[in-house]
Amino acid sequence: MGSSDKFCQVRSLFLLLACSLLLGCPPPSAKPQAVPLSAEERSQVMVACGRCHPAPDPSLLPKARWEELIPTMLGMPLPKGVEQLSELELELALRHYTSQAPSELPRAPQAKALSTKLAFAVEGFIPQRKEFLATRSPAVSNLRFVNLSDPNKQDLLICEMRSQSLFLLPAWAPQKQRRIMGLARGLNYPSRVLLQDLTGDRRPDLLVTGLGGMDPTNEERGGVLLLTQTPQRKFEARAIAPAVGRATDARPADLDGDGDLDLVVCAFGWRGPGKLFVLRNEGGSPTRYEPVEVDSRDGYIHAIPHDLDQDGDLDVVAVIAQEHERVVFLRNDGKGQLEPLTLYAAPHPAWGSSGLELHDMDGDGDLDLLVSNGDSLDDRLLKPYHGVGYLELTGLERGLPQVTYRRIGDQYGCEAASAADLDGDGDLDVVGVSFVPQVDPKTWEGIDTVVWFERTASGWERHALEQGRAIHPCLAIGDYDRNGKPDIAVGNYVWIGEGDRATTQADFVTLFTAR
Repeated sequence: MGSSDKFCQVRSLFLLLACSLLLGCPPPSAKPQAVPLSAEERSQVMVACGRCHPAPDPSLLPKARWEELIPTMLGMPLPKGVEQLSELELELALRHYTSQAPSELPRAPQAKALSTKLAFAVEGFIPQRKEFLATRSPAVSNLRFVNLSDPNKQDLLICEMRSQSLFLLPAWAPQKQRRIMGLARGLNYPSRVLLQDLTGDRRPDLLVTGLGGMDPTNEERGGVLLLTQTPQRKFEARAIAPAVGRATDARPADLDGDGDLDLVVCAFGWRGPGKLFVLRNEGGSPTRYEPVEVDSRDGYIHAIPHDLDQDGDLDVVAVIAQEHERVVFLRNDGKGQLEPLTLYAAPHPAWGSSGLELHDMDGDGDLDLLVSNGDSLDDRLLKPYHGVGYLELTGLERGLPQVTYRRIGDQYGCEAASAADLDGDGDLDVVGVSFVPQVDPKTWEGIDTVVWFERTASGWERHALEQGRAIHPCLAIGDYDRNGKPDIAVGNYVWIGEGDRATTQADFVTLFTAR
């Protein structure tokens, strides 16, 4: 695999290691036989695994994957005070998982054909530059519909990692002349972009997080860039945070109530340098930011400011992957100090958390949490328990938000999901996209890779809008052509394997325009 392209997305791309399923420990001297354990031995395994996280069920991975995975845990960072497994405990774990695991995972049902219930015109876009046209190997990490060129039109912002650039698909051009334009370069492997006026000059700025590289690493090379817009409508970039381990998200919020915007930042990390922190706005010109660490765990993907406990100040809700696999409520004490509390714990450490958005999914007037689980970058497997659901906000108990998980549907490699009323019936539907880029494209044959989950009176009905192209780490929904119907933009990421060979070719963006 090319060293520049062993990209493990932040689970947003950006996410990454099912290696965290078990605790680190030295491998045994000889491969154990797959002999079932006694009840006492199984209890030992459950206790040993449970020191760090809930012990996963053997059915979650095939036998061959367990054989690869368990001995690789040597060197994994452990929580303070947690002991490494003994050689005997590791041997028992290997015996338990290899004797109980299936030879392969079951296949999830897929659509027999593409849906015709909604009509879309499907078109691909790629910058008209030699380096992109020749290889057609984009690494798009984030898309966002924004009002940049015109307050009444929705342009599409595009983060592309291999060129370390930001692009724009403008909405002002006539349809036959639409093309992707370069907006900014040298952006440190951009993982996410947000448009907002952060300088108070009434011109929208761009807030960009950068991974710092395409390989998983403990080196702190990621960062946060602020691209301020000049009167000439150009963008000037400056770093506003110290180097961190693989930054995946940054959101503005006045956390301390002093009237200016602080920034909540996720650094995914890898095996140690990850964290969630706040950049406190210290004023000045240009604005100075002081970093304040909130949580030192690896795996934070997205963090969204929102007054979840309805006490009048902005809290933060975040999703953390790796072995943690949780949705975290970071409660604001009213003075800007955030306390991380578990809002929801996924069923198991192989869940593959990959995304978070806020939408009123049940139409009751408050925002619920749309969550996807589909990270497949760790072991390249199609997992039948991947998909999308939402956390319904059911009320408060002793001042703490209470949620109930509602499953929407299953989807292989569901890296991202978003919600909109696609069919115009007054309720929110959901679109999910699949990202399983490292495998032979033949593996994708027959699987649904862009899925519309239609909200109906009886639940959710699944429709395939695309099949056989599991190269989508991101999507955005907006009315690009201004016909009053939601359009779907899907980002494409082509994996570069050994010998610098691409698994497939693709445009930067695939646009599904609603007719």
